[in-house]
Amino acid sequence: MLTWEGIKDTSSEPKRVWFSRLKDSDPWKPLRKSDCEIINLAYRKQETSAVITCGRATVDLKENSMKYNFYNAPSRQICSAVWFTKVYKNEKDTTVTPITSTMDEMLLEEMFIEANEQVKYGADNVDEIVTEVELKDATGYKIFLFKVGNNISIKKRPISMISLLEGSTDLQRGYGDYTVEGEEEELALGSCKHLSFVIHGIGEAMWKKSDGTIPSLVESVESMRSSTNKKLYTAWKNEFQRCEKKKLAIPPPPNRIEFIPVEWFDKIHCESSRLKNNLLSTTLGTIPKLRSIANDVIFDVLMYLTPEFCEEVLTCVTDQIIDCYKAFHTIHGDFIVDGTVSLIGHSLGSVITWDILSLLGDKLDNTQVPMTGTMSNPIVIDDDSVEVKKDSTVEVKGYKLPHAAGSEQSADVYRAYASGGDVNADAVKNSGTWGPATVNKISKTLPFVPKFTFLLGSPLGLFLTLRGAKPVFNQLRLLEENEKDIINHADASVEPSSPFSLPTVALYNVFHPSDPVAYRIEPTLLPEDFEDRYLPKPCFVTSQGKGVRLHVKAQEIGDNILKTFTGIFERVPNTIPSVESDLSTSSTAARPIKSRGSGRRNFKFALGGASDRVDYQLQQGVIENEYLSAVSAHSSYWTNEDLQDFLIEKALS
Repeated sequence: MLTWEGIKDTSSEPKRVWFSRLKDSDPWKPLRKSDCEIINLAYRKQETSAVITCGRATVDLKENSMKYNFYNAPSRQICSAVWFTKVYKNEKDTTVTPITSTMDEMLLEEMFIEANEQVKYGADNVDEIVTEVELKDATGYKIFLFKVGNNISIKKRPISMISLLEGSTDLQRGYGDYTVEGEEEELALGSCKHLSFVIHGIGEAMWKKSDGTIPSLVESVESMRSSTNKKLYTAWKNEFQRCEKKKLAIPPPPNRIEFIPVEWFDKIHCESSRLKNNLLSTTLGTIPKLRSIANDVIFDVLMYLTPEFCEEVLTCVTDQIIDCYKAFHTIHGDFIVDGTVSLIGHSLGSVITWDILSLLGDKLDNTQVPMTGTMSNPIVIDDDSVEVKKDSTVEVKGYKLPHAAGSEQSADVYRAYASGGDVNADAVKNSGTWGPATVNKISKTLPFVPKFTFLLGSPLGLFLTLRGAKPVFNQLRLLEENEKDIINHADASVEPSSPFSLPTVALYNVFHPSDPVAYRIEPTLLPEDFEDRYLPKPCFVTSQGKGVRLHVKAQEIGDNILKTFTGIFERVPNTIPSVESDLSTSSTAARPIKSRGSGRRNFKFALGGASDRVDYQLQQGVIENEYLSAVSAHSSYWTNEDLQDFLIEKALS
């Protein structure tokens, strides 16, 4: 009795597997099994399109292409197959290539069905079963049955006698079992209840190049999404097994978190940009790698400092977020009911994020905006008005953005600020600013108030300093204190704080201690005469159930002891810092420190909203040199597990 070889799927209706590739020279890669089922259902119903990858992409069955729904990425070619060519490179390496010709697929199916029927009836001679068949689209080739012992298979070989040296190629029916990384974890989770928009920083034009060694934003977001899904799935699976073992109620799977990259670099680095082309024409031809860093990385910062390009970038990012937000609601209709949104800005992207929130705060300007949006019409946006989806627990406190410095008086005020001279309070309001300086007023704003905002590796502290924001913050604080009849600022009962806030439920400035681009924000919010030695240390990024690591605690104890003994020689402190209290401080609680008065006070910043603190640092490794770490620190946020746990906790709480 003959048996088949190379037949992975013996069913009368074999599963059609779908593949994608970027260009003709690339190998075909299988799509996820769940996506293949979705496309096959649309294929059987003769529909022209299908949404796959949990809404992130759409396939066009007429054009045989796959396009991404929420971000700019090259469209991919798609194809489907039931039959495949199988090439053995060695014992462990086998290449399986789909046969995409419909005509040749039909010929193969007819040969297999006829031969299989004969085999069932007991035929044991290949010649008695079926003859060779010439393929239609694979011109110059034919298929035939091949028998070795009791094994029978279908092969392909050239017709021409001259080409016989090529030999024959094995053919396979059905692709066989396979896995796509991340599919199991994502499909096991619940529906998406949190959406994060991720805005890239400097150098994306360089990282986007094919020969770049640093992952692009899209690649980093893909990695972060995959890692987050895996963490959610693993935690749920462990809890599932625990409850099953103890015969407790099985917990439902956690909701999914979606990440959407937002790119703006093309506004500055597009090929049609006359400015960029002029820059390239003036660039020396020597040391091209280093000059490319200047043109693709440093150039981003310089351009954002110009009002014209600052306005263009902010408009570009806002438009993308609005379009993606609308498209996301269209694909995920239930998200409007209880879904939440956050912003994540990396590097210069964190400054853009801050400026977008500043524009939203300026738009709201002390107004209470009710919850808006319906299933059919989630948001309504135009140039003059905006309906904002807002958490009902958030009190949006906006301040009018001061005009950017431009007059002679403003220039004098800024010089006095920079040189440490006296600055008139009224003049400060009209000169310094915490927001962007643009040529025209930007009226289009975000259609939501973020549940939280992450600033990763942020140079925002530097930008706020250059903008002269600290005197403005100080004036706002004094006005707030005057309204509360607080006159004596040195009173121990006064907690160091800032009333300034932005429209976000919580804001976290997260940085790696060795990141050369990162700056703190909290010092800019404190009073002008506040002493640096009383400045609280940044909190550590930790999640519930995972505290500060032992080696970090030991280092903190050593620093506190050294600081205490050093302070003895300067002056006798009113209270000795408590090691026990320092170690018990969590990442979300305010760290008690010595204020200008007697006793220990808590720092509270309204900017943080739900959190009393703004500055958070990542925990370093056991053996980590700060100078060596500086090389990779700025790009380490996407893979940091503490940060991922922290984000999951904030997103799904």
